[in-house]
Amino acid sequence: MGVAEIAEMLGVSKQVVANWRGRKGGFPAPTATLKAGPVWTREAITAWAVSQGIAVRQEEEVTSIEAEVRRPASVAALMNMKGGVGKSTLTANIGWHASYNRGMRVLLVDLDPQFNLSQYILGVEGYERLVSDDDDTIETLFRHEPGEGPADIRDLIREVHGWNDGSCLHLVPASLDLAWSMRLALERAHVLRDALDEVRDGYDLIIIDCAPTESILSTATYFAADWILVPVKPEFLSAIGLPLLLKSITEFENTHRTEMTPQIAGIVFNDVSDRVEHDRSRRFVRDTATRHAIPVFRNEINHSDSYPAGARQGKPIFLTDNARSTRKEELERVGDEFLGSIGL
Repeated sequence: MGVAEIAEMLGVSKQVVANWRGRKGGFPAPTATLKAGPVWTREAITAWAVSQGIAVRQEEEVTSIEAEVRRPASVAALMNMKGGVGKSTLTANIGWHASYNRGMRVLLVDLDPQFNLSQYILGVEGYERLVSDDDDTIETLFRHEPGEGPADIRDLIREVHGWNDGSCLHLVPASLDLAWSMRLALERAHVLRDALDEVRDGYDLIIIDCAPTESILSTATYFAADWILVPVKPEFLSAIGLPLLLKSITEFENTHRTEMTPQIAGIVFNDVSDRVEHDRSRRFVRDTATRHAIPVFRNEINHSDSYPAGARQGKPIFLTDNARSTRKEELERVGDEFLGSIGL
């Protein structure tokens, strides 16, 4: 098999396969290199794809990826009504994984006035430049004079990274001003959904990093999102954010009966350690999930100092210096499980 046949079998472009060869460890070495280029056995590629959690098309299902029509982006939100669960860190790393490892066009939306996601993606110095240049952020969507339309979201998107296969990682940043604008936005909860609808065709995945409180921003997220991923740190005070989130979603559903309510893709345990308290909190979360028929991810994220190190560098854990391979691999497993849960 050549690169084109591998791309068809795995449902990606040839450029994605080329990137995987350079970026993903363990990609099989070619069986031979012919004048037309390197070739592999189907068995070797299949075994590698299965180990990476990448779906392999059966021969009768294989069609040219170039002939397929791209569908609009799936919109997912990471939410928990309790702060300190690593939501922004997980958003950043999943976004990096989907774009860098899976060749997707990804837009991250920072909907938290604490702007942690923006700092992670841009790096501390990059975010300081954004502030010093007084660049517009997402809060301008919710702040406009009567009779005027909201800002064009295209003017707010920062093209952070792009690769030659068309995959990219873009960001709509946030700032502290969002905390003020949300007070003025009681009748504008729909503007985020409307703005994202304008750019959905340009992406495969849009991820919203949400504020950890019930507010107009929560309602805006429910209008805009197709899916919700719930990160939970298995500590009691973090775990109790889950019932509050479920109550918030139910309230939205009851209040806005004609609107689609986002589905919960699953609960993922984040920043896990071996403390006894974590085991008790896991049981609490699993019992709650069972009662509400919510899936709990098989994979989870353990505590690692490499995440804050990566945040300072503006890098995901799998590109962070001195990060342990086991921590890199578990992030990729969680990322793949998440993408699979929303059909990507």
